[in-house]
Amino acid sequence: MKYFDIDRIWSYLIGVLISFFEPIYVTILWMLIFIVVDMATGIYAAYCKGQKITSHKMQRTVVKFLMYGTTIILLEGFDKYFVTLVDCGLSTIGATIICGIELYSIFENCYKATGNIVFKVLTQFTKTKLEDKTGVHIEEKKDEEFNNNSIR
Repeated sequence: MKYFDIDRIWSYLIGVLISFFEPIYVTILWMLIFIVVDMATGIYAAYCKGQKITSHKMQRTVVKFLMYGTTIILLEGFDKYFVTLVDCGLSTIGATIICGIELYSIFENCYKATGNIVFKVLTQFTKTKLEDKTGVHIEEKKDEEFNNNSIR
């Protein structure tokens, strides 16, 4: 007689994890895409400005993804298990804000790298939309700040 069927325990555990992450895996994937593109455009902008690119600065991208991912997971858990009467879509709202800020940063990096006015207009448009929808003021990096920090 078996008291602990380890195969059954693992299958239940994996099933629970899959069922929890299934609604948000696409959201997390898109968030990862925005973060990677932001990193790539930040590296390119730093390269165009002749700035050093260090592993310490690139490490911030990994930390950013872990913190953002944790935030999305916690919002999904809070929405699913604590706010049970109404589905608020908190993880989607959080991911929208995160990806919007990353998009702003991508456009800003592209403008810094190319000087193309199209990216400046897109930066301003994204900033205005984010501020209007969230009520949070986004501070722009000044050229001096950008020159001192190679990657955002």
